[in-house]
Amino acid sequence: MEPQATQTRSSAGTAARILAVLALVVAAIVVAVVVVGSMGGSGGGPAGNRSESARAKPAQKYYVVQPGDTFAGIADKEGVSVPRLEQLNPNLDTQLLPEKGCVDLVPDGCKELASGG
Repeated sequence: MEPQATQTRSSAGTAARILAVLALVVAAIVVAVVVVGSMGGSGGGPAGNRSESARAKPAQKYYVVQPGDTFAGIADKEGVSVPRLEQLNPNLDTQLLPEKGCVDLVPDGCKELASGG
């Protein structure tokens, strides 16, 4: 009767190992979904579905940075892609936006602000 008891423990141990592996896989998927969601995945919302060609030309030529603004938030608010804003503002640190600083929405847009416009 001993072999039968050992066989039961062995199959219970195998089931526990399989469940442990499945739990790790599920946990990894959950972590990946949370990370991608927090980074604003490409298809996450209406802004992610717009292509550059579908975006309208910005109404303004420049944007004055307000407290709490982010580069991606400005891009979404003004209808300009982040890569386009980066191209228009090569000397701007996108992680440290200066409060009341100027962000070009079109080429040389901030020059209009500087000249009193």
